[in-house]
Amino acid sequence: LAQADAEVGPDWDGVTVLEDKNDKQTVVMPDYIARAVGTGDIKSVLRWINANRAEDRANAKTSADMMGTPALFLAAEGDHMALTTIL
Repeated sequence: LAQADAEVGPDWDGVTVLEDKNDKQTVVMPDYIARAVGTGDIKSVLRWINANRAEDRANAKTSADMMGTPALFLAAEGDHMALTTIL
């Protein structure tokens, strides 16, 4: 514990990056975009992401019917490395 305190410092509030105070709702991508991510259709995915820059569409998830899977996971699972890198 003393070593961690020396490395992190005494002013750490105990909140990690995963627990930051992010109160924004996750964007749910339409099913046609989920299919585009799954097939590696970079052009369609980027067009959808850039259509509304106010939303965090690059981190969108699928609908609950598709188990809320993140776009990055869909691209990586489909072995679409170029799209994975872009996301």
